[in-house]
Amino acid sequence: MRRFATILIMLGMGLLPTLPLRAQSAGDYRTRASGNWSQASVWERYTGATWAPATSAPTGSETITVQSADSVYVDVPVTITGRLINQGVVHAEEGMLTIGDGGVYQHDRDAGKIPLATWAEGSTLHLTGVETQAPADRNQPYYNIIFETPNLLSNLNMNLDEVTIGGDIRVLDTGSARWYLTTAAVNDTSEITIMGDVYVEKGAFSVQGTSKAYTTFIVHHYGNIVVTGGNFSISRGSQPGGTTTWYLYEGDFSMENATTQSSTATPGGAKFVFAKQGTQRLTLGEGNDIRALPIEVAEGTTLDMGTSELGGEGIFILNGGATLATAHPGGVAGSIQTLGTVALDTTANFVFNGSEPQETSTLMPTVVNDLVIDNEAGVRLSQPTRIDGVLRLKAGVFDNTIPFTLGPNGSISYEGGSLLQPVANEPIDEVPQRFVLEQNYPNPFHRTTTIRFGLPSSGYVSIKLYDLLGREVMTVLEGHQAAGFHEVTLDAGRLSPGLYWYRLQSAEHVITRQLMLIK
Repeated sequence: MRRFATILIMLGMGLLPTLPLRAQSAGDYRTRASGNWSQASVWERYTGATWAPATSAPTGSETITVQSADSVYVDVPVTITGRLINQGVVHAEEGMLTIGDGGVYQHDRDAGKIPLATWAEGSTLHLTGVETQAPADRNQPYYNIIFETPNLLSNLNMNLDEVTIGGDIRVLDTGSARWYLTTAAVNDTSEITIMGDVYVEKGAFSVQGTSKAYTTFIVHHYGNIVVTGGNFSISRGSQPGGTTTWYLYEGDFSMENATTQSSTATPGGAKFVFAKQGTQRLTLGEGNDIRALPIEVAEGTTLDMGTSELGGEGIFILNGGATLATAHPGGVAGSIQTLGTVALDTTANFVFNGSEPQETSTLMPTVVNDLVIDNEAGVRLSQPTRIDGVLRLKAGVFDNTIPFTLGPNGSISYEGGSLLQPVANEPIDEVPQRFVLEQNYPNPFHRTTTIRFGLPSSGYVSIKLYDLLGREVMTVLEGHQAAGFHEVTLDAGRLSPGLYWYRLQSAEHVITRQLMLIK
């Protein structure tokens, strides 16, 4: 008897995976036979204690389960604002079934088909029961998609083409296999638009996994990519002679504790293209296995990588007119550590915005367009460089001991930062657009140093020197000055070595900087 009870328990445990993902609630519907949606005899309703024959068909606001042995034909217009769980067959002619705002169609079976529906804003396709065969009729313009298929055993694709996903895609679990957005025949193209965010938490997800030749895949994306686990890759198919391109027109890309790769055989044929006319961020956190994360930055786009390190073997392309911003202490080379092809256009721009000392690195081209120094801790130039655009000194000292030159149209904009050494061919603006006090140079200094300042309009100004206790120790300059740039020499021969503050003051503005006198 005890052995018989044990067998019953084990059989019961074996049935657990086939049970519904949620407990029943009073008012839930499920089928008890096949037939038309509008037939009350097709349905039974949960009373809170037991299932009883329904007296009317579900309205669509409830949780409704079509059981595995049953087929339901939607013969009247129905809008799902609750949850429709399909374990059997749901058939709907075009225009009869709507998944409404907040409504969920849950495909809780292997194979079968997704009913043709109108997917309203705020609706969701939730894939849960797929194991070895994808459902038919899956190329539809969904709003949200959730992949939660923990028993998936085969790599499957959604076959999406020429459709727009209006909301988010969320990958929660793909079992031991992968989900792909789409596929294509030889010499064919599949194109998809995603308006919301893409989240990958667990499992494997990619654009495609085909080995067919000369296929073209294009994703137009207007949201964020947030990867916190699993494998999220641009391409998992060898795709000889083909291309896979994911354009990010809006949003940022972040990845941590995840794997990413690219299997496309065409050199440089698969890539993420940052294409926003503005700033986008690439954040690569801890725990990643970056085998290949191929990236291109389009003209007009600023890719801010922070302190991220791009490893692996993917390409990195910075087009003319594009901008790379880095806070990595190693500069451009610290951010871009990939072993793949690196192409940095000589008309591209570079921004150094770290919080600890940085160097530009020798990976930065010797000819650049704009160069922005925005680091209070300072930035050191690593090799002789020609600046054809604007050198914007926003914060900190730009150590140009290794010199740079200005191209024919090059210029320097002093916006709060300074140069360590003067530049021989620096063009001097006649009138600055703002009140400017540059860092003295040289600094530290032995006896004398030069202080350069700019006034947008004429007026009375003073430059005074203070010790660290705030006591005035010297008046360097005082009086009426014309609009424009001016230089004054500070002779500190009679002062003790140490740190001092110097302050430029007018009737409307005050700017203070620190200098160091050494003996």
